[in-house]
Amino acid sequence: MRRLLLGACALRFLDSFVLILPFYTVMFAETGLSPVEIGVILASWSAVCLLLEVPCGVLADRFSRRGLMAIAQLIRCVGFGVWLLFPGFWGFLIGLMLWGFKSATLSGAFEAAVFDELKAEKREDEYVLIFGRTQAARFAGVLAASLAGAALSFLSSPQMIWASIGTGIAAAGAALLMPPAPRAAHTGDWNYFGHLRRGAAEAMRLPGVLRLLTFIAGTQAVVWALADYWQLFAQQVGLPKPGIALFTAALAAAGTIAAAVAHRLRSLPPQTLYLMIVVAGACVAAAGAVFAPWAVVLPIVYVALFWLVDVNADARFQHALNPETRATVASVKGFVMQCGTVVLMLGFGFVAQAASYQAAFVASGIAAMAVGVGYLATERRQSAG
Repeated sequence: MRRLLLGACALRFLDSFVLILPFYTVMFAETGLSPVEIGVILASWSAVCLLLEVPCGVLADRFSRRGLMAIAQLIRCVGFGVWLLFPGFWGFLIGLMLWGFKSATLSGAFEAAVFDELKAEKREDEYVLIFGRTQAARFAGVLAASLAGAALSFLSSPQMIWASIGTGIAAAGAALLMPPAPRAAHTGDWNYFGHLRRGAAEAMRLPGVLRLLTFIAGTQAVVWALADYWQLFAQQVGLPKPGIALFTAALAAAGTIAAAVAHRLRSLPPQTLYLMIVVAGACVAAAGAVFAPWAVVLPIVYVALFWLVDVNADARFQHALNPETRATVASVKGFVMQCGTVVLMLGFGFVAQAASYQAAFVASGIAAMAVGVGYLATERRQSAG
């Protein structure tokens, strides 16, 4: 248990401790890329996740999850190398696509590795606590990278990218230090497409799984579509470069605290979770409408509310799955989420190009509110029936 917690938290911290993280979207803009070009680059990350999420989840049910997660970290380092060699549209595009490969591999494999290790120790009821702490470690990594970025904002982008390569190599080492969770699939009778079909079928068949899957995927699509644009939000409302990094740090701090205490809300009814998403979306819409320096407070509230909901919804989702296809079904969730993220990222870029970044943030907030309102209405209809 101790090795699992330390290894998982170290991996999530180092995975997020990327010094270029608070600035890379600003770096794209400073290179002269248009809002549509930035949208295409960011969407390419999600598109790669969309294509590879389920296959990577299936592989994680078959091969060493630790090995896959370590290799994925090194591939992202190669992507950073591409940024150094080709600092333009195509270089940024290829580099972020390799980052997307890392994210697709880590997604289902990490969740399944943690849950199955706990299950082997007959402590799966502690998943919500452990998952919340790993999410807190993840945001602590972003927080540390953002604070370091604020202090080192005088460094050039290439220097920050080199530092990010170093932490990526350390993250690969942390992945190998995690305990080897029992494999769910074994050699001999394993079939790639048959296993994939079974995972998709179980997502449709298991009680409550489809509803949780679509809710988590919908809310995550909005939060991940916006994640890389918050840097530009801070720049557009007039924050200096160190201020952008500090704002990113504040977002990470909000996520860290929310993820760490989310397990205390494990008994909340679904309606309350849906309402929290409505309020979170309203914060984004209001921030876009105000579009002033003080409005950076509203996205911080939004991030905190989202992670309070997400940790609890994910725990309920994991408890509803079968261990044999856990990583595959978790990756189906990621697949659905990435579908939405690609659409929203591209949509954000086109709205920002046609109107303004301000209008794009308002529209994104309305989209988040729509997800929460839709599930609230469905829940009330089922209760009335």
